[in-house]
Amino acid sequence: MPNKTQYDLTYVTIDSISEGVGSSQIKPLVARLSNTGLKVHLISFEKLKPSSDSINFFDQLGIDWSFESFGANGIFGGGERLNKIRTGIEATKLIHARSDIPAVAAILSGSAPVLWDVRSLWSDQKVMIQDNLLNRGLYRAYRQLESFAARKSVGMSTLTNAVVPILEQRNKTLPKFRTVVPTAVDLQHFKVISLMPKKIQALFSGTYNDYYDLDLSGLFINELRKLILLEVNWARPLESSRKTLGVSENSVLVANQAEMAQLIPNYSFGISICKLNAGVSLTAAVPTKIGEFLACGRPVVVNKGLGDMDEMLAEFDAGVIIDGNPQNLQEGALKLVDLLADPETPERCRGLAEKYFSIDIGTRKYLSLYGEIGNVF
Repeated sequence: MPNKTQYDLTYVTIDSISEGVGSSQIKPLVARLSNTGLKVHLISFEKLKPSSDSINFFDQLGIDWSFESFGANGIFGGGERLNKIRTGIEATKLIHARSDIPAVAAILSGSAPVLWDVRSLWSDQKVMIQDNLLNRGLYRAYRQLESFAARKSVGMSTLTNAVVPILEQRNKTLPKFRTVVPTAVDLQHFKVISLMPKKIQALFSGTYNDYYDLDLSGLFINELRKLILLEVNWARPLESSRKTLGVSENSVLVANQAEMAQLIPNYSFGISICKLNAGVSLTAAVPTKIGEFLACGRPVVVNKGLGDMDEMLAEFDAGVIIDGNPQNLQEGALKLVDLLADPETPERCRGLAEKYFSIDIGTRKYLSLYGEIGNVF
C-alpha cells in the first residue's frame, strides 16, 4: 500500500519570513532541516508580498512554502490566522509549531504529533507590550492557549532553561519530550572580528517595542559618557514605526536583517535592556540581537533576569548586567570600559555564541527531538 504521507515535517509560524525573526531565525533553520533530507512544508503569514528571491530560495531547496496574508492585528486577526493554519496543514509526519497560536491550531488540525516551540511566555509578553484594558481582560483566554498547547503537544522546546520551572508551575501537564534551543545565529554569516573599532560606538539594532526599557538604556548611556567619549547609533528596520529611541543617539540608519552581519563588527558593543518589571516573561526571553552581537565578538549590555543571560555572561565574561540601581549603573559602565579595553573580549564573546547560539547545534537538537517525538527521522 503506498505511503500517503506527503511531508516529513510541517513548520508553522505566524511570523513573516521577509522580516525580523523570520529572516534571521526561521529561514536559515528550515533550510538546514531541508538539507538533511527532510521534505518540509513551511506555512507563514506575510505582512508584505514575498519577493521573488525569497520564493526562489525555498523552491531551490525543495521546500513547499505556503504563505498567507498576515491580515488584521488583534483577537479577530489572531482567530483568522488560527483557522487558516488549522485547515491548511496537509498530510505530514510531524508539525513544528512556533508559539502558542500555531501550536493550538496544529493540535486542532489533528494532522500529526505537534512540537510546541515556546518562543516566549506569549500571554504575559503580549500584555506587557500592549498594556490596555482589552489585553488585560483577555489575559485568561491567552493563558488558555498556553495551557492547551502544554496538555496536547507531544514535544516542547524552549529558548531558556529558566522558563521551564515557570511552565511546570503554571501548567498541570507538560510534554514529555523536551529540549532547550536558545536564539540561533548562523555563525558562518555572523563572523567574529577580533579587532575592536578605534572609536567607541554603541549600537541599538532592530525593533524596540514597549518590552524594552529605553529609559534605563539612556541612563546607562549617560553613565558611560561620564567615563569615555561615546557615539550611539540605532540601526532601524524599515518596518519600525518608531523613528527615534530617545537614548541620546547620535544617528539613526535604516538597515535590514541581511545587513546586520556586516554592520555589527563596526561597533564596540550592543545594548538590549528589557523592562525589569516584565515579570516571569523575562525568563523566556532572548532577543536575537544578543546572539548576533556575541557571534561578531561584541559584548552586550542586558537587564538582570533575562532568560539564561546572567549565567551565560558570567561564564564567559562577555557583557554587563544592569538592574537599575544607580550604583549598579556606575559599576556596569566601569565594567564595560574594562571589557572594551581587553583584547581577549571578542574571542570570549564568540566562544559564548559558539557554545549556546549556534544554529547548527540548534538544528541537531531539533532533529533529535523530532526523532523522540515521532520516531520517524
